[in-house]
Amino acid sequence: MVTKDFETKTIMQEQPFPGSEEKWVIGLDIGYSAVKGISQNALWCFPAYAKQIPSDRLVLKSPEKTDIRYRDNSGTWVVGNLAYNEATVGDIIDSESELYGRHRYFSPMFKVIASVGLALGLNENSFGSPKDKKIVLQTGLPPKYLIGDDKNDLVDALAGHYCFELAVGNKDWKKYEFTIDRENLYIMAQPLGALVSASVSKNGKPVPTARNYYSSDVIVFDPGFGTVDSYVIHMGNVMKERCETFSNLGMHEVFERTCNDIMNQFNIQLPITEFQSRLAFGNIKIVNKKKMSSQLYDFSELLDKNCRQVCADVIEKLKSVYNYFARTDYIIATGGTYEAWKNIFSDTFSEMTSLQLVPANINDVSLSNVFSNVRGYYFYRLNAKG
Repeated sequence: MVTKDFETKTIMQEQPFPGSEEKWVIGLDIGYSAVKGISQNALWCFPAYAKQIPSDRLVLKSPEKTDIRYRDNSGTWVVGNLAYNEATVGDIIDSESELYGRHRYFSPMFKVIASVGLALGLNENSFGSPKDKKIVLQTGLPPKYLIGDDKNDLVDALAGHYCFELAVGNKDWKKYEFTIDRENLYIMAQPLGALVSASVSKNGKPVPTARNYYSSDVIVFDPGFGTVDSYVIHMGNVMKERCETFSNLGMHEVFERTCNDIMNQFNIQLPITEFQSRLAFGNIKIVNKKKMSSQLYDFSELLDKNCRQVCADVIEKLKSVYNYFARTDYIIATGGTYEAWKNIFSDTFSEMTSLQLVPANINDVSLSNVFSNVRGYYFYRLNAKG
């Protein structure tokens, strides 16, 4: 197992997508582990973490290309990997409820990462400019969170006027000032983004095979960091009563079990966010204070064991909920967590010849499945009227 594959990457890439003359669409997914987005001229992803620092902080090393700094009238923040580098263990433990809680929308950290996510979709480059276009935002929530406070809170948190500055890499500070109007802010079920992504080509138009998904029984499977969602479409109709959200079986659970194993073996309390920062190296430092010795411990086997166990638990849940997929023709699977589980799924369903596993990025394999939901958000809103 390559632990680096589990690390949340920072990607800021200029890339053309079909667009509109009247509106500037941003597909944005503010997840528990990463913020991902697509606009007409770019795609981006960065860890969903930010930390406020002193505005006069002396920086000795040259900035990395993917370093992100944010400032507004509340102060200066570092974002993504740079924030993890700045944080102490105590900082990370204190902020875990802010990171992983359902009701995080009005926290200062959420405001910062959402603002950065929007800003990265509003830059002008050779593939287009948002100038003089209506900004339209499409995002999503797990199906069971679409009714009630979650949806209303997310709208309240994202709508409104923004004014702040960003510095990316070694570039100068750049001011952003824009408004997200409530009537131009849309929230859909996250797995529906995957369904749309699997249904449209690179130009955003439906592919011939898409008709199969709307004339069959389909489960859209979206395992994320904090939740695992399944979304059932029967003959083109969304079966809300058969949609499920499991809140304790995503990649967060994989990491938590691994951290618990490390605690049990070495008596080291390792917050999940600190564990994430070690994925690039695949090891942690074990210090024996009595002997004044230290060694690096490779945790890849523990991570592999827990990844497989949680995936097996998810499959058992799905088998129980959906009667061993007796009525299911397609499973459309999306997200970075599924990428870690896809071989296990392929093996599990290898003899179910009447059931097809479809990766949500099937129509644009140049994009990681990590971007499938926001790709679907983007094209759904781009093709919508208004």
